[in-house]
Amino acid sequence: MAVDQDLLNPAWLAEIEDYSLLSRLVVEGLLPGLHRSLHHGRGTEFLQYRDYVPGEDLKLIDWKVYAKRGELLAKTYREDTNVNLYLVIDASGSMGYQGDRSSCDKLRYACMAAACIAYLANRQGDRMGLFSYGDEIREWLPPRNGSGQLNRIFQGLAQLNASGVSNHQTSWETLTRALPGRGLVVFLSDCLEAEEELPELLRFAHSPRYDCLCLQVLDPDEIDLPHEEALLFEDMEDGRQTPTHPDATRERYVGEMESFRQDLTDNLGVVGVEFDTLTTHSDLGQALRKFLHTRRLGF
Repeated sequence: MAVDQDLLNPAWLAEIEDYSLLSRLVVEGLLPGLHRSLHHGRGTEFLQYRDYVPGEDLKLIDWKVYAKRGELLAKTYREDTNVNLYLVIDASGSMGYQGDRSSCDKLRYACMAAACIAYLANRQGDRMGLFSYGDEIREWLPPRNGSGQLNRIFQGLAQLNASGVSNHQTSWETLTRALPGRGLVVFLSDCLEAEEELPELLRFAHSPRYDCLCLQVLDPDEIDLPHEEALLFEDMEDGRQTPTHPDATRERYVGEMESFRQDLTDNLGVVGVEFDTLTTHSDLGQALRKFLHTRRLGF
């Protein structure tokens, strides 16, 4: 079954302020393409009913409900391998950048992706937590399960604003001391100028008790520097200004950006972190598929 791309398009989704509605539209719209990856569970604790998706195992259907109401509903069960999921979001000033080709800034995109991952994790019975920081900790919700926790995460995401510098060191040291005994961490950040620092801070992913997925969120402008006229670039974290003419610097910039991203990929791989790059004009399906892939590998 084809997925309606509008349901995944950030240009449309950015207009929806309610993260509960946004995540439900994305995940429920994408489920037909993801149902074989979802951990519906074969345990003994009933979790919920959901619409049956053509092509799934017929054993999932509750035939008693079909006989009474004529509806094809699938039963899902809570798995014994539920995950402690921590969503970690960089809300520093650089995450507030939005170029002309994007309908939202990087932080908004990261929050939309995080909301969809939280919604999907809640469907699977996972315990979910939220940790966000810039120059200081902005939000901290230890992992819990249930719709109440999901709503608290949505509320926390709605309150985030991009400001300050990225205090990766202190923030990650604080979080790793409080991580549950086993879990999956999903980190959303632009990771700018942190290709050496972040891998050391995410070294906990080497432990068999933890898995970490790093989703780098970039504006397309940051990848190919499309501007033609002379510009004055201002650092969104410390205010430093750099005058430049893109035509004269584009080739060097693109090369250095590719080198940075490759170094980040390699360095994170050494410490066992799954990594992917998302751009703010690309659909949200990539983030959900990467989350499910990491969850299956680790758990």
